[in-house]
Amino acid sequence: MVRELAGLVVTAALAAGPGVAAQAQVVNQQINQGGTTTNVHIYNFGPQGGSAPRAVHDAAPSGGSYWDHNASVMVLVADGARRRFYYHRPRPGMAEAGARSGSLLFDGVRRGNTYSGTATVFAGACGTFTYSVDGIVVADRRVVMRGLAPRVDRRTCGVFDYRADELAFDLI
Repeated sequence: MVRELAGLVVTAALAAGPGVAAQAQVVNQQINQGGTTTNVHIYNFGPQGGSAPRAVHDAAPSGGSYWDHNASVMVLVADGARRRFYYHRPRPGMAEAGARSGSLLFDGVRRGNTYSGTATVFAGACGTFTYSVDGIVVADRRVVMRGLAPRVDRRTCGVFDYRADELAFDLI
């Protein structure tokens, strides 16, 4: 049922009309513990037009550079000033928290040698929570951003506090 629903959502997204990108990727499917809720996030990548679209489940976008982030392999997708870090191979702890290949960790912009945007906290069955981050680029081989990440109570799924967080990415 979940795969059928995801397939219908992908088909609807791809049939949206002119200007739809050549590939659509379902990058994050989560089912809550009761098995009743499905969240499907769709991102479009690739050149406009071209061959027929194809859906790829739980796959990281291609065409970017690869980075290490806390023992997870990330892919950085740059589009003009926009920058997005996706999980390519999440480390075991992040996989347990809900990160999958293709899950978006950071979405923002690069201006000169600075990054700013939104990062994501993965909280298992509670889903994801976002927060603002900003930071610097070091010699085009390292990106370090900081922000106040929400702390999530895994029983109530509520935010109960915030903690200082640092996101460091090193080019592989």
